[in-house]
Amino acid sequence: MSASGGAVLGIDTASPVVGAALWLGDRPGPEWSLRAGRGADEALLPALAELIEGWQIQRIAVSTGPGAFTGLRVGVAVALGLAMSLDLEISCVDSLAARAALVEGPRVLAVLDARKGRVYAGLFSSLGGEVLALGSALDAELSAVLPQAPFQAVGEGALVFARQIEAAGGAVVPVPERNPAMQVARLGAASRAMDPATVQLQYLRAADAIVPAGLGQRHGAPSRREHE
Repeated sequence: MSASGGAVLGIDTASPVVGAALWLGDRPGPEWSLRAGRGADEALLPALAELIEGWQIQRIAVSTGPGAFTGLRVGVAVALGLAMSLDLEISCVDSLAARAALVEGPRVLAVLDARKGRVYAGLFSSLGGEVLALGSALDAELSAVLPQAPFQAVGEGALVFARQIEAAGGAVVPVPERNPAMQVARLGAASRAMDPATVQLQYLRAADAIVPAGLGQRHGAPSRREHE
């Protein structure tokens, strides 16, 4: 069931630029973002308290990956804590789809830097406010995920690999540093609400750290740590 009435709080911590935003039914509301790196939880909690003050929050939408393992844990844990303490609905949003939603185009490559010369990437159609995956998300070297030209590329990884993307006929859209929390909120408002107990992180790479109790994953228990 989609959210109808009240504000939807979007949270994205899939990259070093963390953010939060309010989607107000049919329009964007206030938003906040910060290049936090480590210690995202220390910056996120007070920012959320200030952002939602005075607003009637109906649902929380959170990006569940792929992305930085530690950042994802922080964002999802905060979202679950708020949802359960305030008795709110929760929706999960793919972090690559949220980045693709920042631009309009028939072929949008959303890219996150996965370190060690690799990326998390997915190809999408982003037209008329609707984002559709054109394939599966991958954890791979950039050369393995570059689609046939022409295409647009967006996301923090698009800046890191801008030269290679442009050499392959892609256009790096000038919003790669922008946090997509508003798009997380918008997409989450239109998606199905979930039981907080069923929320799962979307990993494309195994992880060293042990996932906290209640935070599952879609591809088996993690054993090696994703990038920070």
